Amino acid sequence: MNFSEVGYELKHMKRKVLFQLASGQKMTWCMVGAKTCSFYFRYKGFRFCLSEILGKSCPYEQSEAMEMPLPEFKVYYRDRGSRTILLIGRILERRRKERGNNLRDLLAKARRDFSTLVSDPSLIFLLGP
Repeated sequence: MNFSEVGYELKHMKRKVLFQLASGQKMTWCMVGAKTCSFYFRYKGFRFCLSEILGKSCPYEQSEAMEMPLPEFKVYYRDRGSRTILLIGRILERRRKERGNNLRDLLAKARRDFSTLVSDPSLIFLLGP
C-alpha cells in the first residue's frame, strides 16, 4: 500500500476508531514545532496527523499563531509651528484577521487615545512595523 491509499482508508474510518488509534499509541513528536502531540500517530508504516485526516487545522499551529507578537504601531504628531514630528506613544494592533480597514480604525483609536496630548488630533498619524 502506498501513502495515498492508507490516507484514503483513514479518511473513511469512523471518528471513534481514529481516536482509538491515536490514543492507543504513545505520544510522539509532532511535525510542527517538535512538540509532543497526541494527534500524531503511526498507521501501516506511515505517520499521520489526526487533525489533517479530519480536515481540521492543527491545534499546535493554532496555539503558535496565538503566541505571535502583536504588531506595534508608533503614534506621531506633526507640529506645524515648529515643523517637527513628535513621537507621542505606541498602539497595538489586536485584530488577527483583516476586518474592513484595520489601519483606519487603528488611527481613529490612536486619535481618541492621544487627543488630550495635542492641540489638533487631525495631525496624528501612524507608522507601522
